[in-house]
Amino acid sequence: MWQSTVEQWRAIASEASDSRQCVVAENPSQRHILGQLRAAGVFLSPIRGMYAETSEWELLSRSEQTIRVVRTLEARHPEWVFCSFTAAVLHGLWVSYADHFPLHVVTSPIWPTKSTRTIIRHPMEDPECEEAQGVRVTSLEQTLFDCLAGLEFPAGLALADSALRISGESRGHFLSYAKSHSSASGGSFAVDCLAHADARAESGGESVARAVMMEQGFMVPDIQVCIDDPLNPTNHYRVDYLWKLSDGSLVAGELDGREKYINADMTGGRSTVDVLAEERLRESRLGAAGLRVMRFSYADVCDTKRFSRLLEAYGIPRGPARPRGRS
Repeated sequence: MWQSTVEQWRAIASEASDSRQCVVAENPSQRHILGQLRAAGVFLSPIRGMYAETSEWELLSRSEQTIRVVRTLEARHPEWVFCSFTAAVLHGLWVSYADHFPLHVVTSPIWPTKSTRTIIRHPMEDPECEEAQGVRVTSLEQTLFDCLAGLEFPAGLALADSALRISGESRGHFLSYAKSHSSASGGSFAVDCLAHADARAESGGESVARAVMMEQGFMVPDIQVCIDDPLNPTNHYRVDYLWKLSDGSLVAGELDGREKYINADMTGGRSTVDVLAEERLRESRLGAAGLRVMRFSYADVCDTKRFSRLLEAYGIPRGPARPRGRS
């Protein structure tokens, strides 16, 4: 009996998953059964009243998990408009894990709905709306501006970089919007973040590292630069960061992450040993091209004193530190 119940609800969950949604308990009897499945570890509940099969949910990215929760809510509240960080996730922008929940929804400034532990309501009159992931959201421009106005510089730069990268729009496009709204709270900070944005940044971690370099007053590097292989002119290597120092020497900066060694999408089916061997060959060729290679992790970036010592050890010029915070 129990096994048939499990299989029945797995089939229901699979159908919901095909629509990129979660299972919702429609009555007390279903809540009881789904509660039992959750207690048994077969299902989990990302937010109250929603359920998903544990084995599948844990394979999803954080963004996809958020999208499925939002799409489940949208199916029951098609009139809702999602905004702020939730809209940013739906637009495909970089959003830190901490900002995925609670969710953000527009409410009327005249008859506002109260916020809860899972949903923060934002009073807005006539928000600029469009559709993303099949859900009504604030426009990309408004979403980006609203998020930047409430972020610190590293997270703000990562978000701004991702907006340029994902949308294909120019920095000037978003700057024009931000400047026209610069009188709003946090508006000048949003303009500042966008002024430093660069579509070439390939990940949030790379953007955060670049922002910390700026905050600590270090020379801003060029990013995603192609270096010719001195032993094979038809081959080239791309480095995350490149500094050209006053004495003519070159320093390459490489942000290391575990994913490139274990994520199948990044390894291309190669073993970790093969990836490491190729990385060593790549680094030796960069050395032959005259570059000193500075490797660092995201943990190094988060420890600003250690990161600064590393940059200084490689001779990266340093000037006055950028004022911290949203100045």
